[in-house]
Amino acid sequence: MYGARGARGDLALLGGAEGADAKEGVHFARGIRNAVAMAVHPTTNALYVMQHGRDQLSNNWPALFTDDRSAEAPAEEMLRVASGADFGWPYCYFDPQQNKRVLAPEYGGNGTTVGRCESKSSPVGTYPAHWAPNGLLFYTGSNLPTRYRDGAFIVFHGSWNRAPLPQQGFKVVFQPMANGRASGAYETFVDGFIDAEGKPTELGGRPTGMAQGRQGELYLSDDSKGRIWRIEYVGARR
Repeated sequence: MYGARGARGDLALLGGAEGADAKEGVHFARGIRNAVAMAVHPTTNALYVMQHGRDQLSNNWPALFTDDRSAEAPAEEMLRVASGADFGWPYCYFDPQQNKRVLAPEYGGNGTTVGRCESKSSPVGTYPAHWAPNGLLFYTGSNLPTRYRDGAFIVFHGSWNRAPLPQQGFKVVFQPMANGRASGAYETFVDGFIDAEGKPTELGGRPTGMAQGRQGELYLSDDSKGRIWRIEYVGARR
């Protein structure tokens, strides 16, 4: 199975045969913006994607958005993608302060108006703005403690556009899952690439993808420093 995302945010399913193209696919879902990370849940076989939210609201609409508000919105989203779903892009975005989809300013929105976005599908998890989720992995191994089983590891590449606030999000988080949704707060799993002021540490780098090894160990890639980290649990079994 292959996924294809068009300019409107459409997601199509293509056959696995070599040489398959978009005209042979099935229109599966729409309204998804820049979904770099995709994964199928190992227990439910549900498709999930991590969506990058839009940028620069205050740059383009300074009368509607302050720089600080633009730095904290829109949310990054975890989407559970069912056939026929419409998540609203480019007409809508998810405002984390109001905890709802609102109408984009290009289509008459003012930061609070909902309009046509009321009928759009909602995320099953939200995360801070501009963190750039580039990797998603549902853990099925036995190397880590059992509480990680079937939960989601999300790899955030880090922000570039949170000015005047510090840059954030250069990290991997673990998100517990229940009933097909993010369940409770996420927790930081890998960190240390930037300091509290958003400046690179001596370690530096930008995490970008994660894979699970045969023994349940994890591998984390860094596309800034060109490294691959091996992550294993060495504590008491539990």
